[in-house]
Formats: sequence, C-alpha cells, structure tokens
Amino acid sequence: MEARSYRCGPSPFRRPVLSTQASTRRRFAPYQWGMLTPAARTTANAARIAVAGLALLALSACSRPDWTNPETSKAPRALPPNPKKALPGDDGPAPPVPAWAAPLMGKPLRAVFPADGVCMGNTDRVIRVHRGQPPGAVIVGWAWEYAAKAPVPRVVLVDASDIIVGVGETGQSRPDVPNVVPAVTSPTTGWEGIAYALTGHVRAFGVIDNGRAVCALGAVEL
Repeated sequence: MEARSYRCGPSPFRRPVLSTQASTRRRFAPYQWGMLTPAARTTANAARIAVAGLALLALSACSRPDWTNPETSKAPRALPPNPKKALPGDDGPAPPVPAWAAPLMGKPLRAVFPADGVCMGNTDRVIRVHRGQPPGAVIVGWAWEYAAKAPVPRVVLVDASDIIVGVGETGQSRPDVPNVVPAVTSPTTGWEGIAYALTGHVRAFGVIDNGRAVCALGAVEL
C-alpha cells in the first residue's frame, strides 16, 4: 500500500490508497487463491476490509473545513450585544421633587435612615424617561409593610454610592399582587418614583416604621 498526496478543496491531505500491485485479489492468481487455507483466506479478507475502511476514512476528510485557510478557519465570533429597547419618554424636564423629599435629595441613605426594617416588594422596571434638564427615569414597583399590614407609603431611590437620587410614593393599583401573595390584602401596593438620572444602577428602599427605617425593594439598571 502506498501513500498518495492529493488535494481536497484548498487543503492537502494524504490518503492511503490501494495500488493495483497491492490488491489482495491481484496479489494472488486464481489458482493461488484456491490453494490458500481457510485461515489464510480469512486473514486476506480482513486485510482487504481494513484497507477499504482506511480509504473511506480518508475520503471523509473532503467534507472537513480547511483550518489552515483564513477564509474558512475564522475564530468564533461573539454575537453583537442586543441593543437597548428605546423607552417611551420626551425631551422635557423631569417633574419636580415632592416637597416632603426635597430635604433628602443628595444625602447618603444611612445619614437619613440608619435603621433597617422588614417589608416585601419589588422594583419592576423603568416605564418612561425625561431627557431634558433635569433628566429623570420613572420607575415602578410594589411594596408592603408587614408590621402595619399596609402598603409602604414612600420610597427613596439611591445610586451606586447610596446617595438619594429620587423618591416615590405608593397608591398605584396592583391587583395582581394580592392574587399571588395572600398576605397582601390591599390592591394599591404599587409605587411610582422618579430617579433624577438616566444611567447607572438604582436601588429602591421603602420608608417604613413612621419614617424611622427603610427596607430593600430591589434594583434596576438605567
């Protein structure tokens, strides 16, 4: 058996091929084949099958990509990031801060609310943006205070440095919450707030215990 070089597409492979001289059938004349013992015939047949298998294996290389060809051997490419879905909004300014929240803006959360309380709720999503001056993002969620058995009345929003950058109030209709959480008995646990920013990580805290403590309500990425 000899090795013959050939090209399958743009890439060279070396494929074992069976030459005429190497053929088992041609190696033995008919009278010689008849003189072989059964064991010798079995060995010869096995050799023919093995050679044929090697030939088929080499032929299968034709379907392989040429890893040395830059046109067919490109590295995996990362998928492009999904573009952010444009939020509804306007080019006008964000609404003003409620009077009760004006003294809180720009202060560290723990300087105003050092204590932690217990509540349940969530920060759901950003529903609208204002791109004017000042800019702002309207965020919604829901909140329920265990001790008072009532919706959390107010919410403060802080940035990644725990500085208060926005506020919110409850009273929004959320009939889906008591349907899922039996402990919640009010359909108005929804809150809506505005963070005076358009980028960054914003966390929400419910103001509970008559304004003496806060409880975590989740976060959103602007």
